[in-house]
Amino acid sequence: MTEINFYQIDDVITKSLAPLLMKVMEDKKKALIFCTNAAKFKEIDDSLWTYGKYRFIPHLTASDKEIAAEFSWERQPILLNNKEENLNKADCLVMIDEVSQDFMLNFARVFYFYDEVDAGLAKALAKKFEGVVKKVSSYKKEDGKWVANKL
Repeated sequence: MTEINFYQIDDVITKSLAPLLMKVMEDKKKALIFCTNAAKFKEIDDSLWTYGKYRFIPHLTASDKEIAAEFSWERQPILLNNKEENLNKADCLVMIDEVSQDFMLNFARVFYFYDEVDAGLAKALAKKFEGVVKKVSSYKKEDGKWVANKL
């Protein structure tokens, strides 16, 4: 059954997203990042390639069809998509934008990143998913560490 974690960020999204994706890959899992906003999509794509001075997070976007044709979607540990398609057969869903409940329930773990402006939407989503998913948790960064946070 699906578990959903809400993360309230107060900085650039990739500063919070990148460490999570590194952990997903360390655990030999795969992630799908769902984002429909074109500017945010490009920001995430660009920043994952330049994460840290000597590090990057390998990933593809759903528009990288020529690369996927050669290496297959299912081999990709991280995939950015603006459609509700789990092309890489990911275990984890990273929601930048809301997805349908049916699509979300296909993942073992779901992570939703939001800023203070979207706190109301996050609260509404958490309420909507209570009783539908196994567990709903919320976190906020304090002094550089994620701590439990009530939505």
